[in-house]
Amino acid sequence: MKRFQNLAEKIRSSYFTLLTDTHDEKEWIFYTELTSLLERLLNVSYIGFYKYNHWNNSFLLMNEKNNYIKVEINDHDHYYKEAMMNNTCQTFHQDHDIIKTKDLSLTYATIPLQPKIGPVCFLLIQNDATSQLQDDVLPIIKTETEKVLNIINDMNIMGEREKKEQFLLERTSQFFSTSDKNKILKEILESIKKIYPTFSHYLLLSQDYDHNSSLPIKALEYSDDSTKRVSSQAFISGEIQIEDRLLDKKTYMYAPLKGKQGIYGVLQIITPSIVEFPDFDIEFIKRFADTAGKAIENVTLYQDSKHLVADLKLINEITHQLNSNLNLREITKVVKNQIINICHASQLGFIYVNKENNHSFEVLDGSTSYFESIEGRSLFKYLWDQLLKTKDAIFAGEFQSELNIPYRSVMAVPMQHSGTITGIVIILHEQPYFFSFDNFKFIQSLVQHSTLALANTILKEQLEKAVHTDYLTKLYARSYLDEKIRDHMETGEMGTLILFDIDDFKKVNDTHGHYIGDEVIKQIAEIILTNIEDEDVAARWGGEELAIYLPNTTLNDGVQIAGVISKQVANFTSPSVTLSAGVSSWSNKSNDTAKRFFVRADKALYEAKSYGKNCVVKKSQDEEEPVIHE
Repeated sequence: MKRFQNLAEKIRSSYFTLLTDTHDEKEWIFYTELTSLLERLLNVSYIGFYKYNHWNNSFLLMNEKNNYIKVEINDHDHYYKEAMMNNTCQTFHQDHDIIKTKDLSLTYATIPLQPKIGPVCFLLIQNDATSQLQDDVLPIIKTETEKVLNIINDMNIMGEREKKEQFLLERTSQFFSTSDKNKILKEILESIKKIYPTFSHYLLLSQDYDHNSSLPIKALEYSDDSTKRVSSQAFISGEIQIEDRLLDKKTYMYAPLKGKQGIYGVLQIITPSIVEFPDFDIEFIKRFADTAGKAIENVTLYQDSKHLVADLKLINEITHQLNSNLNLREITKVVKNQIINICHASQLGFIYVNKENNHSFEVLDGSTSYFESIEGRSLFKYLWDQLLKTKDAIFAGEFQSELNIPYRSVMAVPMQHSGTITGIVIILHEQPYFFSFDNFKFIQSLVQHSTLALANTILKEQLEKAVHTDYLTKLYARSYLDEKIRDHMETGEMGTLILFDIDDFKKVNDTHGHYIGDEVIKQIAEIILTNIEDEDVAARWGGEELAIYLPNTTLNDGVQIAGVISKQVANFTSPSVTLSAGVSSWSNKSNDTAKRFFVRADKALYEAKSYGKNCVVKKSQDEEEPVIHE
């Protein structure tokens, strides 16, 4: 008994000396000296010190190597760790995972170490078979070694804590010393990699970022399915979330990047194998993520303030331009140039809605030709209906509808004046999520400031248009019709012109007087207006001649409309009259001019008169002879 007491005293004294002489030495040096000390006291050939590494789920040999035992013992199923905890590791030396080469001249003994502070460990004692180590010695070694491990682990933890405190202090100073967001994101990722170099790291950001960035950055998803994911739970709850993915055999940690005003994303950390994060590391990662979140918030607010000032200056400049007595074409050009410069849109449309009839749309100058097409008109009518339902602007990064258009990114901002929606500005791009939310906010502000100028200019031009309206029929004058046709031939896909002439109108005037003649013309004008669409243009061509321009309408459809109108005129005018009609069309698929277009319609009308009146004659671009429809 006294011999064992003396051994315990020797071990305590030697451990005390070892601790006293330890001055920030490397870990393996300390454990090498500890095992060498025990080898001398116990007079054994070799002692291996194995320490559990929770990051890779293995026991690592911490002192000098030995040819007979392994340096690393994999423990992914926690077999050895649980044996340490349950004191059932006496037969470890028989396991091939530990002993590389069996030698009958050697014996082994295992001492599990379970310090109160730090990970579990064990001593593997190798000795000659002729020299048996007494079992009573093992508990003494276990007790005294666990005591010294508590002390050294506590010192290491304190040192590690001081290092990480200093690390956080340096990172905080570094993060807040720059106003470059990309630089901060890069420093966040580089910093966490210094602490956990064997892990994978990603930033899942909730705001816009540079898609061309080489950094491991992903967008945080907001779909219904994504809210079930652990990353979304971390973002929503503001708490660290950890999941073990058994199929991947990896552990995923999600630390929210929290600022004072919100959460700006999630730091994703992926371990190479399933691990259990110590509380100390979880707390450190939380503090690191909070620091990173405040830095992102700080630079975001700074950049937002700069953008806001720049946007306000730009809006102010644009407002001055818009209030400088520009016409409608010039106003839409100013707004269009700003939108294209900022958003790099593929298509841009300014759609004005008639106050008296919300289904009367006019594509304003400055719009791209897409909105003059059938598909484009279908789109803005669809978006208009959506605006009326939601009473709010539309911002979609993955636009879907039954229209099946090729554009995925869509912004539709209403033009509101005095509480009334007077129109809509539509911005499109083929790529999904092409427009940023900052783009959307700026466009809203720009449209808001330009709507008054647009409304006033449209009213002014409507008054000017009224000057060009025929006083008798309230149809447009020929000059206005000519202008609309020429403009549409520059931007549209196709169009059809119908020219009507009242047959034997001179007899009506001679028989009934000019007043009745005027009433007949008004009756015909009313019949025409009831048979055309909002985008069609009806005009008094001159005298007893009337005309209709049908944009986006084929020649045959124009012939059918002319026939319907002619029959109604014959049946519903009083006194009854008939019409002769000439119909012609144009298409952007062939080279044509407005002059040739007018001449074809006029020749077709002349042929209708020559044929015997009260009929419709069509003449297309490629037909030398007119086709008569009775």
